[in-house]
Amino acid sequence: MKPSIHTEGPLPDLSGSYQITITETSVLAVSATIRIEQEEDLIRVSLEYKNQNKADSPPKRLQGRITERNRHHVIVRFENGTWERYVFHEGRFSGHEFLF
Repeated sequence: MKPSIHTEGPLPDLSGSYQITITETSVLAVSATIRIEQEEDLIRVSLEYKNQNKADSPPKRLQGRITERNRHHVIVRFENGTWERYVFHEGRFSGHEFLF
């Protein structure tokens, strides 16, 4: 099943780096960085985070692509098959949620 959002209105440039928190378990939260690069119709997304369980592990990086967006929401599919929705308010990142 593919998540969907209604698209209407002007689309802002969402380029930038955004700090988010990912909850790996009910007690463990991981800080992550979302980077969005946007050049006209070409949009690249990357997610980078470090596993808190392993102090010496390198940061993990996932590449993804925006599949749908409107003025306030962006749906991203990452290379590992997960879908996420990112929420923007007045052109600024305000939150995210895992869809699956």
